[in-house]
Amino acid sequence: MKYPKINTIWKRDENNKYRIIEGNYSKIEFTAVKKWNITEKIDGTNIRVIYKNGIVSFGGRTDNAQIPANLYEYLQRTFTLPQMKELFGDADQDVVLFGEGYGPKIQKGGGLYRDDAGFILFDAYIGGWWVLRDSIEDIASNIGIGCVPLIGTMGIDEAVKYVQSKPDSVIANKPKIMEGIVARSYPLMLFRNGDPLMWKLKARDYKDA
Repeated sequence: MKYPKINTIWKRDENNKYRIIEGNYSKIEFTAVKKWNITEKIDGTNIRVIYKNGIVSFGGRTDNAQIPANLYEYLQRTFTLPQMKELFGDADQDVVLFGEGYGPKIQKGGGLYRDDAGFILFDAYIGGWWVLRDSIEDIASNIGIGCVPLIGTMGIDEAVKYVQSKPDSVIANKPKIMEGIVARSYPLMLFRNGDPLMWKLKARDYKDA
């Protein structure tokens, strides 16, 4: 399965896709949620780690996406079959770990995050269920990988002001403005199609802020 599309909280100008229309929600459901878990959005490449029928495999955002060689080598070293079997058993249920591949040569400025390619976990789908934040942190800890940092639980106005302030990345080794945030409903809620209720907002959406 592919990771659900994350909408920017605001709609974009039909004549200028780089311009957001603040206050014009891209999904009406966002107005019904009072609190959101805010995590740092990492500037990298979307990666899926799949464990099914005793096999570990890797994918990008789509089935045709190419994974950089240095990142692929890291994934092979990190998500070994013995380790995944120890954590998830024989996996008679689908296990999909969603994360961001990041670091040098993955995105412009990726070397500011870290000196080598890596993977940071942001979500998991196991046996037909989206995993809650505490369990995501446990999975990351057991595998020995990072988990996207939880900045806090905020309302929309507070979260928007946070992005407008252009904060520094929490995880970068060198000074780097945070790419943005991803907000997930607290407690977890789903759209009618079963996708988690979440949105994103990037610092570059506020160039003149």
